[in-house]
Amino acid sequence: MGSVCRLAVCPPLRGSCWSSFRLLLFILLAVARLGWTLQNVTPQLFGTQAYGTLAAFGDFNSDKQTDLFVLRGDNELNIFLADQKEPYFKPKVKLPLKNVVITSVVPGDYNGDSQMDVLLTTRPQKQTNVDLSVLIFWGNNQTLDVNNPFVLNKMFHDEPLIMDFNGDLIPDIFGVTNTSEKPQILIGGNLSWHAALDTQRKMYIPHSHAFIDLSNDFTADLFLTTLSSSNQIQFEIWENQEGNFSKATYVKKKPEDVEVVGQSVFADFDGDGRTELLLPACADSACQKSVIYVSKPGLDQWFPVLQDFTNKGTVWGFVPYNNDPASANFSVPITLHIGDYNMDGYPDALAILKNTSGSNQQAFLLENTECNNASCEGARRMFKVYWDLSDLNQIKDAVVATFFDIYEDGILDIIVLSKDPTKKELVIHTLKNNFEADAYFVKVIVLSGLCSNDCPRKITPFGVNQPGPYIMYTTVDANGYLKNSSAGQLSQSAHFALQLPYNVLGLGRSANFLDHLYVGIPRPVGEKSVRKQEWTAIIPNSQLIVIPYPPYLPRSWSAKLYLTPSNIVLLTAIALIGVCVFILAIIGILHWQEKKADDREKRQEAHRFHFDAM
Repeated sequence: MGSVCRLAVCPPLRGSCWSSFRLLLFILLAVARLGWTLQNVTPQLFGTQAYGTLAAFGDFNSDKQTDLFVLRGDNELNIFLADQKEPYFKPKVKLPLKNVVITSVVPGDYNGDSQMDVLLTTRPQKQTNVDLSVLIFWGNNQTLDVNNPFVLNKMFHDEPLIMDFNGDLIPDIFGVTNTSEKPQILIGGNLSWHAALDTQRKMYIPHSHAFIDLSNDFTADLFLTTLSSSNQIQFEIWENQEGNFSKATYVKKKPEDVEVVGQSVFADFDGDGRTELLLPACADSACQKSVIYVSKPGLDQWFPVLQDFTNKGTVWGFVPYNNDPASANFSVPITLHIGDYNMDGYPDALAILKNTSGSNQQAFLLENTECNNASCEGARRMFKVYWDLSDLNQIKDAVVATFFDIYEDGILDIIVLSKDPTKKELVIHTLKNNFEADAYFVKVIVLSGLCSNDCPRKITPFGVNQPGPYIMYTTVDANGYLKNSSAGQLSQSAHFALQLPYNVLGLGRSANFLDHLYVGIPRPVGEKSVRKQEWTAIIPNSQLIVIPYPPYLPRSWSAKLYLTPSNIVLLTAIALIGVCVFILAIIGILHWQEKKADDREKRQEAHRFHFDAM
């Protein structure tokens, strides 16, 4: 009887167990999605040191953890190194200067020794309308030689663009100097000056130049913001043709109804594998009417992807840039900082908006969603403002907001800088992104490729920020459709671009392996073949460190894969344990019922009259 019971019960139990497991897992994931919040974790990260102006990111000590470069006062740079104990970021390196104001910080390897150097742009104190000096402090065994900086013998009209102009994987310094009206380039490594481009255009200040692939050939092109002969802002693309920037291949005018132009930023906005240009702008000088446009390189059309800045009857708008260095108020150009906060494969943005009828100034998250009106049909996507994020809304007088992977878990968190009338320094706020949905990512960092196993002091240069690499993946989503996305690494460096030295690409809710992941790097003059390599079957929720060594032989490039377990693993384990407990309870009940039936049958057998005994 017992065996018959097991045969009758087990087949339907298997189906119901699997259904129960899937239902429980779905409920847990649904609850996690509904519970998305931001959590202020500033004390755990900085302790009492949460002040200063965040200027750049980079892994200064090559421990695979991103460090922070923070300016304090007018003339002191502090490098906050990531640590395993609270507070997780500690100011370990200080670089004080005298009688100058530091305006920007750009880490990189400028002499090709695979050690992280630090470039600073400065101007004299109390002298506001002067050109910028450039100093480079050389890295030496994960420290800085603070006593012997290299001072460039030319000054720049605006903050320079750091790019790899000649494709030797050593960053170069691009800009207009005080000795020529045409852009010049300081070649990294031998530190020699050369004419950069044969152009008669004036560069727009503050510029938003970029070094990023805009022709879909995995080789970074040069994007410039210039002035036309009638002093109108325009955009030029100098395509990299066999390693040479010979002439502007495309010139694009700004939107006609725009008076104030913000910083151009670049992202694969619609998830088609190609880079789009995003432009925040205002229709009037006071930014009473703001708008964000998107455009594909090579096309004249502009599509508005965010026009409605109204919340509960209150109109918000971008904060106009105050370019007077003598002003007491800290100001940065109108810009968007890009990152995929929800890992759906479509980049979102952070923006600083101001109440046009008041003085309230806050940071807001702009989510990339499907287009729902006719004006953005050409772009297929649009931005939607998250007006009611409590932890973000509590930060008043915000001036800068950017994404940062605080815990190195592939989930982009948020850093906000705000003004405090009681303090001279900006206040740093860090908000942890508690996004627990069943979404996946791949995190990619491309190193310089100047060395591999023979690096100086046997230290792989994880911290050497490398401008110019381009990354793209292709995979299949949960519905069986082809999905791809792309991004450039460190394409912009001026005016608090605050780009991360890595790219976090969302994969959506598909746990499939990445079918293909492509990485391309700049190439030198005269090289016809593209420097690009492909990797297949990349595991989701992993960090890929690509070492393009030797750079001229892509098939020999190596990649180190580090897995980052997702929270879905924990949820799956909880669901599995819950189902197992449920199954054990059913088995126990059935076993108890079977034992009772067997006992009852034995008692009946004992009381039965046996005729054979007569």
